[in-house]
Amino acid sequence: MGTLQNIFNNSLDEWVIMENKIKALFADVLQISSDQINDRSTPYTIEAWDSLNHLNLIASFEEEFSIDIDPEEIPLMMVSYLQFKTYILNKLG
Repeated sequence: MGTLQNIFNNSLDEWVIMENKIKALFADVLQISSDQINDRSTPYTIEAWDSLNHLNLIASFEEEFSIDIDPEEIPLMMVSYLQFKTYILNKLG
């Protein structure tokens, strides 16, 4: 049985690992460096993040993480990287 601190650290480590996986896949699909991505990134700050690549992102994340993304949520996920990442993290539970 772990201490509360160990449980917290393990959860935090898992969270960071998942955030890094999301960022890496996002960068890979858009063919950009992950250094170009932060929570404030938007389609206005990332030239490669156009509507076609947004659909490529959706398909890639659905396949990679075995999730279904609600079609009504797809436009909302294009607001910012933070919005996109948060949606994926929530889907992963």
